[in-house]
Amino acid sequence: MKRLMLLSALAMAGCYTEETSQPQGIASFKVEVTGLTNAQGAPLPVVTACAVQYGSQAAVPAEVRGTEECRYIVPLVASDIALDITALDQKGQPLESFNGPVSFRVVPGNLSRGEYEYRWTTLTDGRGTGTVRAGQLYGKVNVWVQDEAPEVDYQNGVVVPGKLPTEPATRTLATGLSKPLMFEEPTIALVQTPQRGNDPTLTSSQKQLSAYNGTFMSIGRAPESGAVLRQNCVDGDPNANALMTLLVTGIDPGGFFVTDVTACRVRENGVPGANTQTAEPDGYFPGRFNSIYIYNYSFPEALDPGDLLWGVTGSVQEFTSTTQLTFPSWIVREHVRLLPQTEWDKYLKLVQPVEINNRLCGYGRSPYIADPLCGLSYINYKLESLESSLVKVRRVTFPRVFHNCDTNGDGQVPIFCQTLAGTWGGCGDEDSPNLDVTERQCNIDCAVGTGPFTGQLCTERNTFETFGQFSVAMNPTGAAEASLDASVPGRISRVTAEVTWKESSGFEPGQEVHVWCDKAANLRFGGITLPETDNVPLAARTLYAHTLRASEAFVWVSPQTPANGAVTCQVAMNARTRINVVTKDAAPDLVVDCREDDPDAERARQCRFLRGATFDITGHLRQVSAARPRWMVLPRDQDDLCCHPGPGLECPRPIKPCANP
Repeated sequence: MKRLMLLSALAMAGCYTEETSQPQGIASFKVEVTGLTNAQGAPLPVVTACAVQYGSQAAVPAEVRGTEECRYIVPLVASDIALDITALDQKGQPLESFNGPVSFRVVPGNLSRGEYEYRWTTLTDGRGTGTVRAGQLYGKVNVWVQDEAPEVDYQNGVVVPGKLPTEPATRTLATGLSKPLMFEEPTIALVQTPQRGNDPTLTSSQKQLSAYNGTFMSIGRAPESGAVLRQNCVDGDPNANALMTLLVTGIDPGGFFVTDVTACRVRENGVPGANTQTAEPDGYFPGRFNSIYIYNYSFPEALDPGDLLWGVTGSVQEFTSTTQLTFPSWIVREHVRLLPQTEWDKYLKLVQPVEINNRLCGYGRSPYIADPLCGLSYINYKLESLESSLVKVRRVTFPRVFHNCDTNGDGQVPIFCQTLAGTWGGCGDEDSPNLDVTERQCNIDCAVGTGPFTGQLCTERNTFETFGQFSVAMNPTGAAEASLDASVPGRISRVTAEVTWKESSGFEPGQEVHVWCDKAANLRFGGITLPETDNVPLAARTLYAHTLRASEAFVWVSPQTPANGAVTCQVAMNARTRINVVTKDAAPDLVVDCREDDPDAERARQCRFLRGATFDITGHLRQVSAARPRWMVLPRDQDDLCCHPGPGLECPRPIKPCANP
């Protein structure tokens, strides 16, 4: 009976219903992309395979652009995305009562700095249009419209002023997003290639940082996760449509280096803001921006140099101006150590180290204040293109002077920068109460070879003992026939004398010049008129070095034997360019800071060998923004070093002689 009464009560209760009230107001936005162009209004190009399918870039239909089958090429400059926006109510219907400003967001991507007019628009009667300007686009991109304040930029802790809307009394935080726009998948080159070189709101140091700093991304893909990635190179590139091949080129206690072996070539005029002093002969950067350091916080177990990876994932971070991936994970494609030992280097053979020369260091036609420090310019993209890649320096000499500039014993030495006045000086920290100006000047003199260290190769001892970094003098400019660096022809004065004397281009007194002649010659050193001095005989095809005295600015040449015909000499200044090297891990038994007068006869002997030799060094190229020189080569083991012994000398232990003279 009780059960029957309960059912009757429930039935009676069901007779009284009241419709639940529905929420009112904005719920979301309908976002339609109506155009995608660069800032000049030109359509964005699509990947090469799609353009080839339709015959040309211009022939690709608008409806297939930005789809999975026809992805956009990742632009190196900001792009404009035109939008049509409709406010929607809780039922998904147009909401004409919505009026006010809405802001934009792009994921993945970054809004163009300082250009606030491209970060928001106003809807009237629930509708509106707008254009969002964004860069660093890759992969699957969505444009968001949101009922919240636009993103602002900061400089020195203060909001950068610009065109911003008047904020309404309330914000609903409603959002809507567009259908995805498909861009190329991330590559190492995408992370490493500078994309903000023309941004006037950035300092020169900021322009060199990865545009994707702080972004978590995956590079590469295993077959079980979808189609493996292929390179989107322009027609004619040898790597067009090649399988992305990620190679482990070296390992250290904190991580490993990876190079994308099949990356596309990059034209020097294809990256905005590049500070190219002397162009590469082939028109392409010496590197492909295709290497990166993976910081693992510990030794990467079960990885060896020469292994292949399908992909690597991590957060893009800048450490001392070197781009790296942190908190990484990776998928191994092939362990070479499972193969016979003769095949352990079968992939490493595909990566030939690029030789760093004067041209890559940033030499122009004329001498410049920064010449002694290879690649000091923040926008030297030649070296940026090789960051974390295997490189080689040839016939470098080791320092003879190690001088401690840390006079106050605090373990720090102030760095220095090139000033707008064309001198060496402070880096914007002149007002620091802890700045020791004397230490800074000492560091300048030691690093660039001025003051008490004029004509000497010096390494600051505190830096060497703390970090293991030391400067080596790079191969001087001069005749290639003399094994000197001829990469910048504009720095070499060619003099041809038939019978009478001929003078070279002018030099500055105090500079060291190298002279090489194809036939026996007589030399004189003096002013603009032929000096009345004794002849200096120079045998054919022999290198001669001379430091110009106060009255000397020209090298005068004549043939020793006019009957043998004209003599041609090559004369070049030695800029004493330096680059840093770290050998403490690769060759711990090599004693760099040595004494030729060491009481131990064998140590003194080894020191004479070291200082009398020149060295070829292979290693990974890294940038340390606080170091002077900034760029450094890190050999992997002692086999990455070899020696050209001095006359009558041997190579220092444990370094072997170079196979090639």
